[in-house]
Amino acid sequence: MEENLNMTAERSLEIITEQIAQSRRAVSKTTGQSLFVSGLCTMGMAVIIAITNFILINHASGGLGHLLWLVLPVIIWLFMRKYNKEREHTPVSLVGSMVAKTWSTFAWFVIGYFIIALIWGFVSMRMLQPEEYVATRIEVTPVIVLLMGMAITITGHILKQRWLIIFGIVAGLGCFVWEHFNMGATTVMLLSGQPHPSLSFAAIASTLPCLTIFIFAFVGLMLPGLMLKKQRV
Repeated sequence: MEENLNMTAERSLEIITEQIAQSRRAVSKTTGQSLFVSGLCTMGMAVIIAITNFILINHASGGLGHLLWLVLPVIIWLFMRKYNKEREHTPVSLVGSMVAKTWSTFAWFVIGYFIIALIWGFVSMRMLQPEEYVATRIEVTPVIVLLMGMAITITGHILKQRWLIIFGIVAGLGCFVWEHFNMGATTVMLLSGQPHPSLSFAAIASTLPCLTIFIFAFVGLMLPGLMLKKQRV
C-alpha cells in the first residue's frame, strides 16, 4: 500500500513537472512570436520608408516617408491580434509581460517624441528664420536609436542573454553618436568628393536611418524572437 502511494506521489510530481515544462515552452513561444513579428514588421517598414524617401527625393520631399513610422504600431497590433485569435490560450508569464511592457513603453515614448518633433518643426518653420530653424530643429533619429538600444538592453537582461545586452549598449550609444553628429552624411559627402549636398547625397542620407533601424530590429527583435520560438527547454 505504501509503495503504491509512493508511486502515485512520484507520478504526480512527474506530471506536474511535465506540465510546468510545457507551460514554459508555450510562454517562451508566445513571447518569441511577439518579438519575431515586431522585428519583421519593423524591418519591412524600414525598407518601405527607404524606398518611399528615395522616390520622393526627386520632389524635394524625401523625408516625408518617415511619417509612415506612425503606422507601424497599428500594423504590429493587427498582426498580433490575428495571431492571438488563432493560437490556444497561453498563461501570461512575468517574463513575457516584462518584455511586452518594455517595448510598448518604447513605442509610446518614440511616438510621443516623434509627434512633438513634427509639431515643433511645423511651428518653427513658419515662425523662425531659416538659420534659427536649423539651429533649433529637433533631431529624431539619434534619440530613437538611443531608446531602442535601451529597450534591447533591458530585453537582454530579462531574457538573460549577455550578447543582447552588449549589442544594445554598444549599438545604442554608438549609433546615437553617429546620428547626432551626422557622421553618416559627412562620410557620404567626403566619399562623393562634393562639398555641397547633391540629389544622390540627399537620397543616401534619408535612407541611412532606415538601415540603422533595420539592423536594430533584426538583432534586437527578430533574432531573440526566433531564439525563443525554437527554445525546447
